[in-house]
Amino acid sequence: MNVPLRRMAIAAATAIALIGFGSRASAAEKRAKETKETPAATAPAAPVDINTADVKALAALPGIGEKTAGEIVKGRPYKSVDDLARVKGIGEKKLAKIKPLVTVSGSPAPKAAAAAAPAAPPAVKARPAAAPPAGPAVAPAAPAAAPKAAPAARAPALAPGEKINLNTASKEELDRLPGIGPAKAQAILDYRAQQRFNAIEDIMKVKGIKEGEFAKIKDLITVR
Repeated sequence: MNVPLRRMAIAAATAIALIGFGSRASAAEKRAKETKETPAATAPAAPVDINTADVKALAALPGIGEKTAGEIVKGRPYKSVDDLARVKGIGEKKLAKIKPLVTVSGSPAPKAAAAAAPAAPPAVKARPAAAPPAGPAVAPAAPAAAPKAAPAARAPALAPGEKINLNTASKEELDRLPGIGPAKAQAILDYRAQQRFNAIEDIMKVKGIKEGEFAKIKDLITVR
């Protein structure tokens, strides 16, 4: 083979070798980029209290960013670590990763909107009233006896020969008859309002007046 052809063959072989090496280098670099792992977040030295930690400390937990950390703060207070499962953006897998790194041992942090309630003033104990000085016991006065009602004035008895007209007499006049009181006198008036007495015997039709009462007054009454 002459010198020019030999040089051309060497140059072609060198070029092919360089192309193959470049391809292998590019493939190796690509695999290195694809398999390159993101450095893991540094775990906190002590468990993070989810009730008191700030957003920055919560965001440093594995898989928890600032957005999810803000949701954790909104959901306070928590009674247990398992309560994080109800926080938006935290599922069972995330909770399993951060569960060993968190705690709820701290007291719940007060919410920003909550206003401090003023302390109630201590109750003032009332002093007992001073007892009045002891003195001789005074018996209560006996209630005054109610005055007896005066008996109603009795209508005067009939004069000899006087008779009471059953159809015209007043209640007071009827009350003057022996054995006829105010109640029976009113009963006579009620009967008379319905019908006239045609005979003195009609008085026995009045309620409460029977033969005994009629025998006492028959000579003292009239219907004319």
